This record gives sequence, C-alpha cells and structure tokens, in this order.
Amino acid sequence: MNRTKAILAIRDKESLRLLRANLRAAGFDVTTAPGGHYILGNIADGFWHLLVVGEALPDMEGLEFIKLLREVSDIPVVMMGQAEGGAGVAAALRAGADDFLAYPYSTDEFFARVGAVMRRAGREEGDEEDGKKRIGGMVIDLGRRQVVVRGKAAPLTPTEYKLLIYMAERPNQVICHEELLTHVWGEDHAGHVHYLRVGVGRLRQKIEADPASPAYLVTRSGVGYMLQNRANSGY
Repeated sequence: MNRTKAILAIRDKESLRLLRANLRAAGFDVTTAPGGHYILGNIADGFWHLLVVGEALPDMEGLEFIKLLREVSDIPVVMMGQAEGGAGVAAALRAGADDFLAYPYSTDEFFARVGAVMRRAGREEGDEEDGKKRIGGMVIDLGRRQVVVRGKAAPLTPTEYKLLIYMAERPNQVICHEELLTHVWGEDHAGHVHYLRVGVGRLRQKIEADPASPAYLVTRSGVGYMLQNRANSGY
C-alpha cells in the first residue's frame, strides 16, 4: 500500500521533532527538508503529497517561501505558527497556504486539519473525469482538475479549486458564508469568515480580468457569494 508522503520544513527543532514523530506514527512517509530552496528545487517531481511548513524555515521566512512555492506547485500546505487570530492566519492564507494551525495544538486537531486539507486536494469529482464545466469564458476540466480562463490555465491551490467547484455546481445562486466555510474548510471553520474572504480574494486574482470589479465571483453583502454564469459572454 502506498503511503502518503509528507515533507516538513520548520526551523524550530522541537516542533519539527514532534511533528515528524506524530506523522510517522500515523503512517506517513516523512521527509525533513533542509530548507525552502531544497523544496523549490525538487517539488516539480510531484513526489510529496503534503507540506507542513513553519513561519520560519531554516533558510527563509515561511510566507516568502509559500509565495514562491505557489508559482510552481499546488501541493497542499499546512502552516504552523504562533497566532491563529488576526494577521497570522490571514497572511498565511493570502500567501497560498491551505490552512494555518497555531501552537499549542492537540494531536487530534492537527490530524483533523491535515485530513481536511488532503480531502480538499483529493479527486472528489473523479466520477466525471471526462466532463467539463463551462462558466462563460471559463472552462473547468474535472478530469485534469484544471481551470482555463480566457484560454490560459489558472494555477489554483486545492482549496481554491474546491471553492470554485462547489460554487460552479450551483451557478447564479447565492451561497451563504457558513455553507461555503463548512464545505470547503470543515465544520470547525464555520465561523471563520476571514478564511473565506481571503480564499475568495485569491480566487478572484486568478480568474477575474479585473479582481476589483469581478464578473464571475460576486459578493452579496451580508449573505455570501455567487458564481455568475455569463453564458452568453466571451468574458
């Protein structure tokens, strides 16, 4: 049986030791990276399935690393840090992390978060492998998990892809904040509206011609978001 391959990049040695032990005990095949540059130089091989990264790596800052990583890979990323609320989690999500977990944390919470991130990265739409969804000038290839907007591939993270797919199943319908958070991030994130705001903001940067004036992913103030199907438009 193939084991899930995780790679860790955390400067704090004690945190690294605990995370490595927990993941190995849970059956993961774990690699410890000497630094961010090592990962960036090897990530294209697609060998790893999960990355757990700290706010500080041995050779660079975590946020800087994730931004560089997202230029070349959509590997699921969980960031570990000191402060769950406020700027910490928002900055991590904006950089491209799929989730953020603050110290101190319980082992159960860590694996719940990891499990949710891995599920979001899974091929839940596999029974429609030959299908494509068309939303105006955007094409979602479910088999390849690829989104093409105006003829150009949009490099979505697993979380961004799951958010888009969920809304694409119900085009032109307003979906409330809590429902989106529960489906994409899990029930324990149902009240974390900042996760959704950051996720929508990043998604707009990748699919909209003008993110400040979105044509696809529109806000319904105080309620939620809607994916408009501009079926008769070349947008």
